[in-house]
Parts: sequence; structure tokens; C-alpha cells
Amino acid sequence: MTLLLVLISPLLLFLTLRMGSGLVQCRELEARKMDNSRRIANITAAIKDMLEDYDIRLRPRFGGPAIDIGIDIEIVSINSISEVNMDYTLTMYFRQHWKDERLSYDPCLGNVSLSGILAERIWVPDTYFPNDKRSFVHDVTVTNKLLRFHHDGTITYGMRITSVASCYMDLVHYPMDEQNCSLEIESYGYTTADVNFVWQYGDDSLEGVNNIEMAQFTLSDYKLIVKMQNFSTGSYPRLALTFRIKRNVGFFFLQTYLPSILLVMLSWVSFWINHEATSARVSLGITTVLTMTTISTAVRQSLPRISYVKSIDIYVITCYSFVFAALVEYAIVNYNYWLEQKKKVKEAHGIKNNPTQNSNNKKPPEVRYDQLQQFNPQVALRLSQVDSEDDILEDDEMKNSMGMDALNGNDRGHRRTSLTYRPQHRNNAQNNARNNTAYGPRYTNVNPSITRRRKKKPKRIRVLPRIRNVNTVDRVSRILFPFLFLLFNVLYWVGYLYVLPNRSKNE
Repeated sequence: MTLLLVLISPLLLFLTLRMGSGLVQCRELEARKMDNSRRIANITAAIKDMLEDYDIRLRPRFGGPAIDIGIDIEIVSINSISEVNMDYTLTMYFRQHWKDERLSYDPCLGNVSLSGILAERIWVPDTYFPNDKRSFVHDVTVTNKLLRFHHDGTITYGMRITSVASCYMDLVHYPMDEQNCSLEIESYGYTTADVNFVWQYGDDSLEGVNNIEMAQFTLSDYKLIVKMQNFSTGSYPRLALTFRIKRNVGFFFLQTYLPSILLVMLSWVSFWINHEATSARVSLGITTVLTMTTISTAVRQSLPRISYVKSIDIYVITCYSFVFAALVEYAIVNYNYWLEQKKKVKEAHGIKNNPTQNSNNKKPPEVRYDQLQQFNPQVALRLSQVDSEDDILEDDEMKNSMGMDALNGNDRGHRRTSLTYRPQHRNNAQNNARNNTAYGPRYTNVNPSITRRRKKKPKRIRVLPRIRNVNTVDRVSRILFPFLFLLFNVLYWVGYLYVLPNRSKNE
């Protein structure tokens, strides 16, 4: 029996202590509830007392010195930077701090956080963003506002705001440019005699900068500025958050620069194609020119209508010039090729100019294009077209001369002229069409004075030097075009990536 009591007694002691501690905890919980109820009642009474005689129309310390409004910002994101609209979108937590002695209460109550709805019943600063286009306070799931009271009357008023702010951009170096954008904060109605705006924590008043990620830009630097803005109604306090962003060129290199480089290189392919393949070289040249035009149009559509030249415009225009020059190069080659072919055919058939024959007024040998058709049909067709154009020009000059003689009364000599030579390579239908014009039958008897006048035609001025071998133009272009384009790229990229940024930093 004694042994049983010895074994049971520790258990009874443990249960007794356990029940005692439970009773203590229950008493403490009840006391805590009582304290919370009393505290809530005290806070409710304190708020009621604070707002009972509170005048929302008057600022704190009305009639006395200006109050300080402390500002601190936590940036959530910076996005939608638009060159066309010259603006950017900023999402942030915007907090204001000031002291209103009318809202002080018992220190035993501690700090009190209340709903933002109460902000409509107390005085708050009339803060606005001067460079703001449109803004809104987020309201999901409730209006995102914070209102916190301290026992000494200090108030913290915070909001989650998304603002679209204007940002003027200098696009001379676009897309290797750096821009300065700012968010300006100012009091709308209170001058510096009433309020002063300050950064709440000095240089540490801006948070979240290191976590910002942008698609096309990199944040390189930022500044917090305090200044004063003067208007006709007075001087107003203003704060400014200025940040410097640098554009990433990777997107533009893949979207514009690389296609332009490939198109210029594609235009060089025509230098290796036979110059007689007219359709191939012309279609290649026109295709590259039209594609460069499309790229240039796409670049202009993504930018505002500004008058100055941008760096990307210089590159696109230069590439367009190279592509167009490749097309013009073939025009020069083709012109000189057929000019040389005409000369060779005339020399082979005795049509070369002879000063002795011209002085004796002997007619040149007849050109038989039906014979040329046998060994080179393409050359014969081209030469027949060229001679037809020359004959039409000469007939027009002769007709004009005859008309002037008729006006001067010297038309009698036309009836006493001898028969002139006319080439026989045209058929009868062509001769009838040429002899019967709108002016009546064409004269076939021409006065020798008209023939002499026709021989005194002014010499044609040669703009381009005659090229004996057109293949030389293609061989030179194969080296000259790539060399000039490579030189341009070296100067362009070195200048815009290294020289100009260092110059701007020194300035």
C-alpha cells in the first residue's frame, strides 16, 4: 500500500501543477482580452476625440511656420517607354510624412494603422506630379492606401500609384542614345510659406532601383533633387527624381542593322552575274532597293516625326545608297557594252567614219541588218533601233530647216534638188509611213544647203568616259563596294559606341 502511494504521488503532483498552469493561462488570456477591449475602446475614443474639433480646411500649424512634408518612394517597375509619345510608365509606392499636433494621443496606445478612408476626414498635402499625363491609384481588392498615426501626431500616408509621365527625348544618337527622364513632385496650392517638400531619408529615400528590369533600357544612374519653382502666384516647393537610362542596341541590330547589311551584300551578287543577263541583274537590283525602302519605312513608323537626322537614319540611308549604286553600276555596264558592240559591228561592215568620204559628199555603204541577223540577232536588233532613232532626229531637223526656208521665201530651191540617199534596210510599209506625215508627203529632194546644215550638228557631250571592257567595271566593283562599306561600318560603330559616349561624359 505504501509502495502504491509512493508511485501515485508524483503523478498527482504533476496533474495538480498542470491544472494550476492552465488556470493561470486562462486568467492571462482573459486579462489580455480585457486589455485589448480597453485598448480598442481607448483608440476609438482617442480618434473620436481627435476628430471632434478637427478642421480639415486648415493645415497644421496654420498661421505659423511652414511644415515639412517628407517624401519617400519605392519603385515597383518602369515600363512602356515610348519614343513616339515621349513618355514612360512608372508604378510605385508613394509615401508622405508630416506632423499634425492636433492628431496626437496617449503614447500608451502605440502606433495605429487605419483604413485609407479616414484620409478624407483629415488634412493631407495637395501633392501632384507636374509632368504627369495620367495617373491612377490601384483599387484591387480595395483602394491601395495606407494611413498610420503616431502618438506625437506624425502621420504616414502611402498609396500605390501608376503614373504615365512625360519624358522629352533627344533622338540624335538613336538607337545608341541615353535619355534623362524624371518624376517631379510639387504642392499645387501651398507656397513655400506654408509647406516645404524634403526627401524623408535623404539619398536613401528611393528604394527598389536595383530591382528594376526593362526590355530595351538599362538604368545607369539616378538623382534626387530639391528645388523651387516660381510662378506668377508665388514660389512652390518641388522635388524631382531624375534617372538616366541607356538603350540596348541588341534589338535594333537584329531588326534593322543586320537585314540592311545582308541586303547590301546581296546587291553585290550582281557583280558576279554575266552582264548580258539583263533580267537577272535588274530584278536583283530592284528587289534589294524595294526591300531597303520597306526597312526604312518601318524605322520611321516607330519614331516621332522629327526633323533632325538620327544615327539609324544615317546607316539606313547609306545602305540604301550602296544598293542603289549597285543598280546604277549595271546601267553603266549595260550602256557601255551595247555602245561598244555597235562600234565593233560598224567597223566590221565598213561603217567607220572617214573624213575623205565626208569631204567628197559620198554616201556611206548601206547597212544590211538582215545580214547581221545571221551572226548576232540581238546586236542587229539593238543597232536597228539606234539607227531608226538617229534617222528620225535627222528628218526632224531637215523638216525644221525646210520650214524656215519656206518662211524666208527660199522654198523654190527645193524643187531643184537632187535625189538623196535613204537607207534600204526598212520595208515598204515603213518607208510609206515615214514619207506620209501629218504635214503631207515627205520631201525626198533636199537642197544641198540643208545637207550642209545638217552636217554641222553640235557634238554630243560625253558625261561618262568610254569603257573599252565592261568586265573591268564589275571587277573593280567587286573590290570597291565591299571596301567602302567596311570602312563606313568601322567609322560608324567606333564613332557611336566609343567616341561620342566619351565626349558626352567629358562634357
